Amino acid sequence: MDIALKHKIAEKIIESNDEDLLNEIKSLVGLSDKDFWGDLPSEVKQAISQAKDELDRGEGIPHAQVISEMKNRFLNK
Repeated sequence: MDIALKHKIAEKIIESNDEDLLNEIKSLVGLSDKDFWGDLPSEVKQAISQAKDELDRGEGIPHAQVISEMKNRFLNK
């Protein structure tokens, strides 16, 4: 990446007062110590918990099978 572009990005970050933007950048570069779980809607948490329970019961689909099906469906037209 061009060093001038890096400087432009850094300059925009330094000049920004947009807290949401700065928090997104913080998270993007791995500086966020905040756990996202608390920010998820309860419906999403329930769906994740249900999916984990299904996997624990052996009801999941192996990753390799999903990848194969998606490649066949979307890449082999």
